[in-house]
Amino acid sequence: MSTVSTIPWGLVAVPVFILALPRLLAVLPQKIQFITKCSVVLIATFIMSIVGCIVSIVFALLNRRHEINYVVARIFSYIAAKPCGVTFKIVGEEHLEKCPAIVVCNHQSSMDMMILGRVFPKSCVVMAKKELQYFPFLGIFMTLSNAIFIDRKNHKKAIESTTQAVSDMKKHNSGIWIFPEGTRSRLETADLLPFKKGAFHLAIQSQQPVMPIVAAGYSHIYDSANRSFPGGELEIRVLEPIPTTGMTADDVNDLMERTRAVMLKNLKEMDQSVSSSGSKSTGSSTAIIEGTNDDGLKQRRTTKE
Repeated sequence: MSTVSTIPWGLVAVPVFILALPRLLAVLPQKIQFITKCSVVLIATFIMSIVGCIVSIVFALLNRRHEINYVVARIFSYIAAKPCGVTFKIVGEEHLEKCPAIVVCNHQSSMDMMILGRVFPKSCVVMAKKELQYFPFLGIFMTLSNAIFIDRKNHKKAIESTTQAVSDMKKHNSGIWIFPEGTRSRLETADLLPFKKGAFHLAIQSQQPVMPIVAAGYSHIYDSANRSFPGGELEIRVLEPIPTTGMTADDVNDLMERTRAVMLKNLKEMDQSVSSSGSKSTGSSTAIIEGTNDDGLKQRRTTKE
């Protein structure tokens, strides 16, 4: 069989293999499945970095830089989440069209990259720690896509970066994706770490709305502490943007607390929904009663990574 004649077979075989991969991985023992799926995510990240460099150059030449992160994020979500058996239920996806905005999302683990990939809006860039700038290919892609790197160890440089960020946002009419908790939460309950003020200072300085995005706890899908990665459906809520028009620096705390409150409310609602579904399927009494404090919530987070 000639090389030319094998090309059509290859074009069919590759998509079929990708679609069949979740079922193939599902029959593996738990620990082997966990390692294999984590490897798939790492490989997908590497592929995304290389593809991202190419997309960044092509889209820059086409004067469509505002779409770079959006396109690459969707590619990553497909090649990473699909083989791992992770699917998404998106509520409020129409709000993504209201960008540019300062997008804030809860931060649970390294698997949040899949969430970012699925709901990353157009006209938006990423704010990330400076160390990522030196990762092979990933750093090049992020630099080409106008990512904003923050040196957390140097307060003066961090302030300079955020000041430059506001200037770039106004120049390119773009928003920023930020994890306001600042680090992965790894909490045992449906809760959020205290928010840092940076995102809300940026929102008020740029007069852009704050767009909260909340992902449900996903320890039933990915649990690094127990080396479990069975996959499943993950609910993500894109909430109504909070306007900042007319706000000043004096409003930062109020804006931050308002945003955190609405995100926490939705996070607990999703936790109750998952817990109630679990109790119905297993017959156990794990439903959460309204008014229960955080300590009484069903465990939805992993404590280690």
